[in-house]
Amino acid sequence: MRVIGRAMDVNRLQHNYSNHFLSLFDEGILNQQFKELRLLQDENNPTFLFDVVSLFTENARTSINEIRSYCNQPATDYMRIKALLLRLKGSSQSVGAQNVEIACENLRNACDGYDLQNFLSCMEQLNLEFLKFKTKLETLFRMEQQIEAAGGSIPKMQ
Repeated sequence: MRVIGRAMDVNRLQHNYSNHFLSLFDEGILNQQFKELRLLQDENNPTFLFDVVSLFTENARTSINEIRSYCNQPATDYMRIKALLLRLKGSSQSVGAQNVEIACENLRNACDGYDLQNFLSCMEQLNLEFLKFKTKLETLFRMEQQIEAAGGSIPKMQ
């Protein structure tokens, strides 16, 4: 009877994982690039995707903080901010962080308009999209750990 209970737990975990994974695409948090990265993970490098996303989130947090520091200066250095945004947008594209990428573009456009209020609004949106990405991906990776700890395998999502 315990084996059946364990199998049901694994099935439930896998089902929840699949729903969460699909919701990330439905909400625009991820795009196809993330699926491409996922294909690069194999038994020789089982933490590849986690490592890539962790590096992205560390670097993105640093970039966002640096952009924010430029906002707090007497004269906002929009050119420096645009350079940071270009780098952040590129790394967002490489991991498939779709809404973060869009928020970077919106903030870059606000820089072009030299409108501090619009800039601050777009900056807040970028921060929110980044935090949403980070939180949702942490949940996804935690779900993967739970499935494996229960003796299951991570569902192959297309």
